[in-house]
Amino acid sequence: MFKIMTVCVASIVLGVLSCGKEKMADAKTGVTRADIIATHYEPDASIFPNPERGFYIYTNLHELDPAIGKRRDEGHTLLRGRIFMEAYREVSFLPESFLAAVENGFAIARDQGMKVIVRGSYGFKGPGGDYKSYEDPPKPNIKNHIAQLAPIFAANEDVIALFEAGFIGPWGEWHTTAIAKDYDQGREMLFHILDHTPTDRLVLVRYPYLKQQIFKRSGGGFATVDANNAYSGEHVARVGHHNDCFLSSPVDVGTYERGEMTREEEVAYLANETLYTAFGGETCRTHVLNDCERTITELETLKGSYLNSGYHPEVLDKWAAQGCYDEVKRRLGARFVLTQSRIAATATPGGQLAVEIDLDNRGFASLYNRRDVEIVLENEESGAVQAFVVDVDPRTWKPGASHVLSAVIPLSSTMAPGEYIAYLHLPDPSPRLVGDPRYAYRIANEGVWDEKRGYNKLARGIVIQATE
Repeated sequence: MFKIMTVCVASIVLGVLSCGKEKMADAKTGVTRADIIATHYEPDASIFPNPERGFYIYTNLHELDPAIGKRRDEGHTLLRGRIFMEAYREVSFLPESFLAAVENGFAIARDQGMKVIVRGSYGFKGPGGDYKSYEDPPKPNIKNHIAQLAPIFAANEDVIALFEAGFIGPWGEWHTTAIAKDYDQGREMLFHILDHTPTDRLVLVRYPYLKQQIFKRSGGGFATVDANNAYSGEHVARVGHHNDCFLSSPVDVGTYERGEMTREEEVAYLANETLYTAFGGETCRTHVLNDCERTITELETLKGSYLNSGYHPEVLDKWAAQGCYDEVKRRLGARFVLTQSRIAATATPGGQLAVEIDLDNRGFASLYNRRDVEIVLENEESGAVQAFVVDVDPRTWKPGASHVLSAVIPLSSTMAPGEYIAYLHLPDPSPRLVGDPRYAYRIANEGVWDEKRGYNKLARGIVIQATE
């Protein structure tokens, strides 16, 4: 961290107000010279797409529309990609043609700038024609199918946002069937899923009680995810929560009170878990609980990252009528807002550039997947850019709080002297996606977003002075 000596102006470029001495401003850049360049930013209230968050599109992954990316214009970056295997319930191994179709679905998602919430399903109708008579396929078949899909998951981790556990129960929702009711079998199957999915990706389960029972301790109680094991790759730290009847009854149609806890106690448990994992789902019917005021409070409490864009339509219509639909759409996931940055006004090749950035997370949630943080410097004359990775995990930028990013950037001794523009870049860490601006995270401030490169502008007029 560097000492702030003087505050100066960078308001002409960014259209924001700072305290400054305009009479000392450089005629070329509009920036007052001092020890630092301090920039204040105006928040942007518009609704725009960002990766791994928001209202998702429900679709079959193996039948994905090759032009699905056109829906990015509606703000969608997430697909709920169902792997629908009803036709293969009694088959020991999935056919190669089906596996190829799944692989192709991931390729389309990547080409179209989307990410996928993956869930396997074998249908929902049993012999009686409804979900109540549904039975799981033979357990060896399910295990074989997951093992066959594992290499495809590993090869396409970059476009997988997360997994919903799936595979068990009607719709893959882990209820009704013998496996779903037997927590020893449930543990066996969930661990099999965890062992055959990338360790950097979460697996979300349908009921709080299910995770509690699967991670039950022999001496009493159950293991949880907290600040000590978050993002560690341990099984308990990789299991999050989804609710497919969000705020749809006093117990969310069986989501809560399946064990000894009350709804209020389970919500408190989830509030701690979702600080380090992820939460999403869908509504399933109208209820007074999903009126706007309670909806916003619950999404803030549970840190909602995603919801179904098409279900339940009556609830979505109610949110629009009551006036909170846009707020939900805007705040799902993380929403970072810059308040001020302070950047050293001058540096020399081979020296260091000090940077401090103040930001708020005004979304419902934090990031749940790893993401890089870079300070990018662009030479204003030549256009050459250099990116400097900052050793910080943006998943720690929790919602409802302010954060300070502080870094000292080591400059190359061969860096060309001149004036530079500084950017904050939050790219996807995958080598396949790192240069794709559709997968970079946009900051919610006016005048900062560079759509073509996925950069967020901080300030200009930083001078790299030639050494004597």
